[in-house]
Amino acid sequence: MVQLLKPTNLKEEQIAALGGIVGAENVSVAECDRVVHSRDMWPRTVMWTKRGYFPHPPDAIVSPQNAEEVSEIMKWASGEKVPIIAYGAGSGVCAGTLPIKGGIIISMKRMAEIYDIDAESLICEMGPGIYGEIIERRLEPLGYTMGHYPSSIYCSTLGGYLAARSAGQVSSRYGKIEDMVVGIEFLLPDGTIHRTLPTPTGSSRIDWNQILIGSEGTLGIITRAWMKIHPLFKHRTFQSYHFANVREGLDAMRQIMQAGIEPAALRLYDEFDSLVFKTHGDNTDEVEEEKDSLFKRAMSETVSQLKKHSLSKVLKRPGFINLAIDKMPGQCLLIVVTEGEKDLAEHDFWRVRSVCLKAKGKNAGEAPARYWLEHRHDVSYKQSKIFDSGSWVDTMEVATTWDEVGDLYLAVKKAVSSNVFIMAHFSHAYRDGCCIYFSFASASDTSEAMEDTYQKVWRDALKAVHENHGTITHHHGVGLSKGAMLPVEYGELWPLWRKVKKMIDPELLMNPGKLGEGV
Repeated sequence: MVQLLKPTNLKEEQIAALGGIVGAENVSVAECDRVVHSRDMWPRTVMWTKRGYFPHPPDAIVSPQNAEEVSEIMKWASGEKVPIIAYGAGSGVCAGTLPIKGGIIISMKRMAEIYDIDAESLICEMGPGIYGEIIERRLEPLGYTMGHYPSSIYCSTLGGYLAARSAGQVSSRYGKIEDMVVGIEFLLPDGTIHRTLPTPTGSSRIDWNQILIGSEGTLGIITRAWMKIHPLFKHRTFQSYHFANVREGLDAMRQIMQAGIEPAALRLYDEFDSLVFKTHGDNTDEVEEEKDSLFKRAMSETVSQLKKHSLSKVLKRPGFINLAIDKMPGQCLLIVVTEGEKDLAEHDFWRVRSVCLKAKGKNAGEAPARYWLEHRHDVSYKQSKIFDSGSWVDTMEVATTWDEVGDLYLAVKKAVSSNVFIMAHFSHAYRDGCCIYFSFASASDTSEAMEDTYQKVWRDALKAVHENHGTITHHHGVGLSKGAMLPVEYGELWPLWRKVKKMIDPELLMNPGKLGEGV
């Protein structure tokens, strides 16, 4: 049964005042708009939506078109003591935009332009509401790319990337979003507008860009950004390798990055996550016949079981599935894509090949890497099928140094494997470490049991991350979902963060309850 939304807390004169700033047509208190902006793609909100439950509606949605209008809204909100949440496309998965204390959503959808391109300096000036796919579609005909390709590129915005310190799928070459920023325009809670000076890195000053980026709208709102762009690539190479286990694959990744190679994509899949590529043109050389035969029979049996039983029934026995997978004689797949001018891309191809073969990798040909590139955005559109089956799915991206990454991977698997089916891949690699991207799936008989399992899994997983010296987030942000662990990760720095927040936002009106504030 659908829950009726509580009426807006705003009075008619307050709604009229907001309309006086942005135009009445750009202020909405309609129930449908309040429902849409009461959630993001955090799986708990998906669970709530499926049963018609919307516990955190905003009071209004306001759509400004420039920093000056945002400034007036923030001054008004400060005077009225009304919470403010900046909102892009709602594609976040950590409840980073949930209006848990009501207030107004500032939608950035009308601030979605590319304002200028400095071809000499390779800098592009953009609004925060522009979708990632639109950025690339407008830059490509001009011969440029920003190089930021998250799997959610079709349904996520620049402002969201900046808020959560997003990473695209080719971050090993182009960096994360914070590496691409040259300057920003931002507003503090009192409505004052500030701009950082777009200059080359290395200036001897506090970097205000990096203070605002990743603050998830808790310190201010970014209304414009000057981003690095690159000449569009001319050539790509593809290669793939099998490794006997995760640790051997990780060692090859480490050697590639520490050799100074900058592959566009460098992704290692654990044994089960590697299964999908076995049916997509994998032409592995030198694979032992007996082992390969066992692997294929194990894969065939797994697929047979998934077909025989409904997905939700299978996922109600996650411990059994995980145990069966652990006993499979599997292999781990590493895919590598290099891009750039032909001679440089080819040079990196051969350097990668040399490293992988010396690290006991077995050539799996081009096909798996080509398949990944062609289907790299599919995952964002497949999760709904799992929820429709009565199950749930979620992802967790954490990071640590090379000496810890293997142990962290095993620790998280051990912590949650009795409650969820789990698999992982390793991507976003650096000279000193890399990100682990876990996928969880489970099913329960009731919605209450489903949420209980969901929360237990996250508590256990984050505890394992902390105990194995990892950071709880790499590129999805913290939001509400990871907030309880943020004080633990900050340790003695936690009171300092609270002081900074209170000094900049004394009324605690900016995106209340996020980044651990609700703990």
